[in-house]
Amino acid sequence: MSGENGSSAPGPAAGAPRPDGGPDSRALDQGETAPGSGDLDEADDFADLDDLDGGFPGRLSGRPGSDRRYVIYAPNGNINTGSVHGDQRVENAGAASGAGGPRVEAHEGPISALEILEAQAGFAEPEWFPSALAQLDTGLLFLAGEPGTGRRTAALNLLFQHSGRSMKLRALDSDEDLSAWRPGDSEARGYLVHGLLPTVRLGPAVIANLRRLLRVADARMVVMLPHDADLLRSLARESDLTPMPCVPPPAGAVFETRMKAAVPDPARRRALLERLGPGLDDLLASELMPAQVAELVAEVARAGDEGPDLADLGRRLSFLAEKEVPDLLKKLRDDPDGLAFLLATSVFEGLDHRIVRDEADRLLALADGRLDSVLREGGGEDGGQARAVRGEALRPNPRFVFRRSLDELLATVRAECAPVEIRASSGFTYAVEPVRFTRHRQAETVLRHVWRQYGELSGLLTDWMDDVPGRETELAEPVGRVMGLAAGWGGGRRALVHILKLAGSERGRSRSTAAAALGIAAQDPVLAGEVKYRLNRWSREGSWRVRSTVADACGREFGTSRPELALSLLRNCYRGWAGEEDVVARAVRSSLWELFAAGNQSTVLRQLADWADRPGPGAELAVHAFPQLLWDRSWFQEQLLTVGEFTDTVIAFVRRSLNHDGLFDRTCGALLSWCTSAAWNEPLRTAVETLLTALAQEMHIGEMRLFVEIERQTDRDLAGRHIAQHALDAWRRGESQPYRTVPANGEPR
Repeated sequence: MSGENGSSAPGPAAGAPRPDGGPDSRALDQGETAPGSGDLDEADDFADLDDLDGGFPGRLSGRPGSDRRYVIYAPNGNINTGSVHGDQRVENAGAASGAGGPRVEAHEGPISALEILEAQAGFAEPEWFPSALAQLDTGLLFLAGEPGTGRRTAALNLLFQHSGRSMKLRALDSDEDLSAWRPGDSEARGYLVHGLLPTVRLGPAVIANLRRLLRVADARMVVMLPHDADLLRSLARESDLTPMPCVPPPAGAVFETRMKAAVPDPARRRALLERLGPGLDDLLASELMPAQVAELVAEVARAGDEGPDLADLGRRLSFLAEKEVPDLLKKLRDDPDGLAFLLATSVFEGLDHRIVRDEADRLLALADGRLDSVLREGGGEDGGQARAVRGEALRPNPRFVFRRSLDELLATVRAECAPVEIRASSGFTYAVEPVRFTRHRQAETVLRHVWRQYGELSGLLTDWMDDVPGRETELAEPVGRVMGLAAGWGGGRRALVHILKLAGSERGRSRSTAAAALGIAAQDPVLAGEVKYRLNRWSREGSWRVRSTVADACGREFGTSRPELALSLLRNCYRGWAGEEDVVARAVRSSLWELFAAGNQSTVLRQLADWADRPGPGAELAVHAFPQLLWDRSWFQEQLLTVGEFTDTVIAFVRRSLNHDGLFDRTCGALLSWCTSAAWNEPLRTAVETLLTALAQEMHIGEMRLFVEIERQTDRDLAGRHIAQHALDAWRRGESQPYRTVPANGEPR
């Protein structure tokens, strides 16, 4: 999701080590599965669609369709691979998305410190900001503005400044009923609400109660609203409140502050601006929104020593796409090849040109003339020459191998084939030449335009995307994104119907597409409530197929922006590992890892500890999920070094996993990798020694097996070797605590 200020935020780490078999393990876990029993749950859902008039129904690392990020593990070190120009920037984020990947903004639950800091970087304070701060003294502020105006960025800065620069901020989703809301986090000092339910009426009594609750909690609340005249008048009439209009600051002021943040060196900044010349003023003179200015700054800042080319900037900036798409479609009206290639590039932008070309051909075949503006005469068997003699138009032969060259098609739709990129799967690397439009965000603009303006086309596109070849797992993500966006473009009570039918599919690829689409659809404040209603219901009552879709969605953007809700859904989905439930369990475990790696470590481990203390499937899930989390070494290192909130919890979980027969190998493997890496990482060495010392205090069979494995390693520099040897020698001499057996359930006696 693009942020309103145009910046990017972290998601799951691209290229991070995956204990479940590599970046493509989710695809393997959720591949084609055997048909299951009937699904009464889904049947009920889809019956609703027919009974009502209109009906009411990367994630993985290195997402297809985005630029990949490759990681070199070098603790406490910085590596430059290539020439370096000017300033350098280092980001230490536990899980950063691939370059160009979607921004993950908190919609529900804690707002990350990184997102708050990014909102402050390059923030140009608008004229109304002091007035808004003063109005926030009452505890409550309504902020009205359109997406792209910097509304969210301003709201975060308001809450941050008014709370005494506190990082304890929380997000509330658009389906939150403020008339019944109560603060649930005693530490939160600010709440950011993404909109109002249309059915909620905020009268004076409700507003007064909200302010009282916020005053007791020593917190403030900013409610973001669309700039809808009827909504604002209604709110002012019913609650005697005047929402603050979010009028963006001048484009020049935004550009200046963001450039200072993006290019701190004054000399280099001055050189970049001088190369742009007076043409920059013409660009900024237009009514650019802060998000568009941020895009312009990013393009200028990433230019090398040669400097940005103003003409190239004009070709690439996305805010001109809206005006150009209708003209582009008009030019392609009589060109079915060009139309098919345009639509295929819009859906699969960033993938290899061979994939884009194949999908364009498949769409053209599926269209069966629906992309031809005129049906030509002449279908007889007397040959093309005879038809030409009669004056009939010759229809191009779709099987002609020299029909259109790649370069011609690229030029026709204003796209380009990028230089070769090397990408990696779970078992091998491969080269791609990704197709991208020359103008940023043209893909979304094209699809939104044709979906809204040409009613019959939506059916063709849905049929085409729903029939993506089953083996092409990398296509599920871009297809899901388009299907999710289309839910907002279409609207109405059947907005999600094309997604819901995929959620209960027998095909793993279709369920993966549905999971991605639901996350994108939930970005729409109007659709968020319906998406959460469906996922909540399916997590409790659904078959294994729909529950695997729910679990998959929790590990994607839907879950990472709502971590507490996602954890609740994952707990409801889990039924154990028997039979077809294995598919759900793998999806649940993988999504827990994704939530953890996305920066929600404390939230996830706190929930696992709570599950582990309660009898039932939740305790089993907590124990099975924990070994996978050990691959996020930096967070565990911090807990062990500082004796943090979770130090004892971590040690207890490690003990329990080591003493579980089915989990020992995974846990031992992760800890051995710590010991190996700690040979050149002094903080990690200290953390490893702290953990092993704690484990040696009370030896059970699991701890002994770990120490034996450490002792057997041939690496003489292995961290913790001396602790393991000392503990084993003491036990062999009978000096340690007595050896304890472990029962079958894995609990030490």
